[in-house]
Amino acid sequence: MEQSELEMLVQSAQRWFARNTPHGERVASFSRGNVAAPGAWNEMAGMGWLGLTLPESQGGSGAGAAEAFDLLRSAGRDARPEPLGLHLMLAPRVASAIPDMGPSLADGSVRLAMADGARAGNRALLEGGRLSGELRAVEGIADATHVLVPVGAAGQPGNPAMLLDLKHAGIVQSRARWVDGRVSAVLTLRDVPAVEAMPADTAIDLAAAAQVADASGVMQEAFVMTLDYLRQRAQFGKPLSSQQAIQHRMAEVFCDMQLQFALASRLAHELDAAPSGPWPTLAVAKSYVGRRVLRAVGALIQVSGGIAVTEEYRLTHLYRRLHVAAQLYGTPETQLERIDARALLSAA
Repeated sequence: MEQSELEMLVQSAQRWFARNTPHGERVASFSRGNVAAPGAWNEMAGMGWLGLTLPESQGGSGAGAAEAFDLLRSAGRDARPEPLGLHLMLAPRVASAIPDMGPSLADGSVRLAMADGARAGNRALLEGGRLSGELRAVEGIADATHVLVPVGAAGQPGNPAMLLDLKHAGIVQSRARWVDGRVSAVLTLRDVPAVEAMPADTAIDLAAAAQVADASGVMQEAFVMTLDYLRQRAQFGKPLSSQQAIQHRMAEVFCDMQLQFALASRLAHELDAAPSGPWPTLAVAKSYVGRRVLRAVGALIQVSGGIAVTEEYRLTHLYRRLHVAAQLYGTPETQLERIDARALLSAA
């Protein structure tokens, strides 16, 4: 994709986010949850977003992870409820395994959810191409037609990620909400037909990569809105932004944000350069979200004062979204254990 085309895509996305249930409106109705607006998936499909990473032979644009990350960063700034990251990162793999599904993924008639295969307590037993068990922490379930289920313990090579049709009578859903208002669910599976879509570790890592891209946008929005607030809020006749202690704190957060951008950019490059892996930066970037990025946005809450912890202020909702991102598809502690310093140095 040409740079000019990418810029036009991101700009059109920002305009669409601004007029289609922006985050501020969803914060005002937080009690109802952070859910997609009616027709949102159809509009995203019409703009070509859902086929962005699909090959041209299946109705897509053939874009890589770098282009997808730019779109996901914009989506993160608006804290979108739709699991756009899951779709962009996983749809090409699903279409490769099940070619007939490619056009349906591009037009939005097939929408993906995914169970967190790295989470303890998820139990899915595969026997004869059918799944039974219980799954918790399912991302994107609100509008999904199909769900990806990593089978077996995370980190064990050879385990598959199976695709299930949510219309099957053997799937019972108990809806839940994450702390940021998005819909999750507990799924009970009873002898549900499943099709292998990709290796389980690949599915988990690609979903984790989507969280890294989204967190970049969340952090950027949190920093920008806090900086605007500090410039407007006055104390003792001067704006808060003029205080040296606050300037030092904001400078630290700015450096953290730039490092997050750099890690996301390097991860996208690795995903494009080696589609089958390994992706040495993933564990570093994902653990950074749960440790440094979350801490940095916590610092933004502190410098903003009491308003930052109220339900009516967007900053606390961005902070909650980062809490979810930190835990999904591998906690910071789990990711730190995966870091291979030698591989990182050789890739540099």
